[in-house]
Amino acid sequence: TMKKHDLAALLLNIGDNIRYANGTWDYAWKGNNTSRYLLVFQDEEPYFFDTVGMDSHVTQLYCPWIPQDRLGPAITYRYAAKGFEPMCRRYWDQIKQVCKENGVDVSKDKLGVDTTDIGAYDIGKSMGLNIAPGGGAINEARYVKGPDELECLKIACAWGDIAYWRAKYEYIKPGIREREVLGKVTDYLYQLGAQYAWGTNVASGGNTNPYIRAFTDKVIRPGDMVTLDLNSNQYYGYVQDTCRSWVVGRKMTTKQKEVYKRCYELLQNTLDRIKAGATTSDIASAWPVYYDDKYKTCSLVQFTHTIGLGLYEGFWVSQGFSKEYPEELQENMYLAVETWAQDQPGGDCSVRLEDNVVVTKNGYQLFSLFEFEEEAVGFIES
Repeated sequence: TMKKHDLAALLLNIGDNIRYANGTWDYAWKGNNTSRYLLVFQDEEPYFFDTVGMDSHVTQLYCPWIPQDRLGPAITYRYAAKGFEPMCRRYWDQIKQVCKENGVDVSKDKLGVDTTDIGAYDIGKSMGLNIAPGGGAINEARYVKGPDELECLKIACAWGDIAYWRAKYEYIKPGIREREVLGKVTDYLYQLGAQYAWGTNVASGGNTNPYIRAFTDKVIRPGDMVTLDLNSNQYYGYVQDTCRSWVVGRKMTTKQKEVYKRCYELLQNTLDRIKAGATTSDIASAWPVYYDDKYKTCSLVQFTHTIGLGLYEGFWVSQGFSKEYPEELQENMYLAVETWAQDQPGGDCSVRLEDNVVVTKNGYQLFSLFEFEEEAVGFIES
């Protein structure tokens, strides 16, 4: 993909991108503050710039695949206050020198960058660097998953299924608060082995309509519809992103059944459109008119996205742009498919459902296996 995009080198600053390219992990807190970065070349080994001191000692100890002669000190410029410009110039000088040593002249050859701030970009351009967007090449390289990646994603999904079972049958009962559910689920995911588990949205009753994608102090009551959204519980960085809704403490009302069935059928209709050779336009065309259509943007409500080593790895699917700018689905792409339905604006009930699938030649393979509500949709054969 670097050759396709005419990039002689890639400068990676985002943690997930670095991990994908060289297998090192930053535990998220350094994921986007330029305290570590990586140069990737077309025909040479990557060159890693790590935080000096104990962090680079840890890298040397636990990442023996990183050659010592391809490991250098990261120049941390972003938070240098009045020293921002001189430190940033040292950063770009370092990049230029290592590129030169690896046969790349960044005054002529394109240096793709995944992200940087405007100040650093302006300084780099003033120093003559031929800086180009690197996101397209990075995304395309990661669209299609290999066998090992799919195994990691399968394990992450299994953890999600187990956490849903714990939440539904042990944790979520009348009287527990939404934030307590978050704490219990996150704690359990860490016990299972998740390296990182932050993305749990818990909404109940009126907090499902409009759906609050967070959690509050609200006490869950008998008869509340509860929506639990699990994402970013990581198995070696690979995540799952699924969602389920159910009613707590009693049978569903007629209205709750109707809303649930509508959301479930929308999910199944969307999944039926997925196969290699289909497009993101085919997926987006399954959804009813929403704000995405009105404003030509993405509400992340009726929504599909690629996932992998990170929550949004690749592209989003939205009514706002996917019909006009479709992307073709390829075998072994991995998607999170999300749907939503509400009783009426301002009502007390909505349902959100989401599954994770891998694209196949003839359709899709389901990786998320937690149950749906039989009282609303009937018995579902496996």
